[in-house]
Formats: sequence, structure tokens, C-alpha cells
Amino acid sequence: MPVPEVGPKADPEFFEEIQELFKKHPEAAKKYSIRFVGGEIAALKLDFDQTVGLSRLEGNQLVTEFVDRATLIQNESGGGFEEEEVLGEESARFCCEWVVIGNRRKCIRICS
Repeated sequence: MPVPEVGPKADPEFFEEIQELFKKHPEAAKKYSIRFVGGEIAALKLDFDQTVGLSRLEGNQLVTEFVDRATLIQNESGGGFEEEEVLGEESARFCCEWVVIGNRRKCIRICS
């Protein structure tokens, strides 16, 4: 598979704006990064409307499984709650990666 063109060379205007935003908020910038997910989406045929990554640490490895979003939310909440409530402060799991679609954020990876 050919290596995709990604990052600042592929999307210079986007990365310039991100760089300025990180400069404006240096403390927040220490906690976040920009990550290319297109390769995983293509290789694993992921649809983040239906799927969410569930990550955990095992020794010095980060292991991510992609699971059915609705089933995870149903199991975590007992049913009837929105994703944000399930993954909120009360949960041992938290959203650690988001995508922005239009004016909405969607959790695509949950960490524990």
C-alpha cells in the first residue's frame, strides 16, 4: 500500500491554524496532539458512527480494539443514557480522541 500524503505538507493551511491555536493555548497544547486516522479507517473499514476504539494499557503497549458503539454505550450505561453521560466523570473510562464533524465533536477512542 502506498504511503499517503498527510500532515503539514498535505494540509498546510490547516496545520498553520492549528500551530497558531497551540501557541495561543500553550498549556492545553501540552495535553493534545494531531493524529492521522485515515489509514486505520481505510485498512480496518471503520465507520465511527457505528464503531468506537476502546484502548487500554498492557505493560508498555497501548492496545486498541474497535467495538460496536451502541453495544458499548448500552453495556456501560445500562441503557437510556447518552454517550457523554456514560463517558463522563463517573466512569473509569474517558474519551481520549475526538473527530469534528460539522459543528459536533464525536468520540472515536475511549481510554481506561
